[in-house]
Amino acid sequence: MFMPKKPLSVTLDEGNLLWLHGRAASTKRRSLSEALDALITAARTGGVGADAVRSVLGTVDIAEDDPDLQFADGYITAAFTASLDRPFIARERPPAGGRKTGASTKGKSRG
Repeated sequence: MFMPKKPLSVTLDEGNLLWLHGRAASTKRRSLSEALDALITAARTGGVGADAVRSVLGTVDIAEDDPDLQFADGYITAAFTASLDRPFIARERPPAGGRKTGASTKGKSRG
């Protein structure tokens, strides 16, 4: 059953907003609103919640040649620097129903 969407203003902590941006990008959501809506739907329908696994225990592999993580800072710095070297594509969407500008309006009269 399709339910109409309603606009809502939400104020988020900067860290949560950054996380939501990342989640939207990683799940191929078109917008933050779509990512937030999907997250709330999952929580409401039992996909996420208080019973969900929240521990990272067993999810991190520590290199056998660096068990004390003495070289971890260098590794993280190198990985971060490498990520900055990748191209980042940003696209702006024109406002819906906005005024047209440029060649498409040349020569048209206003009345």
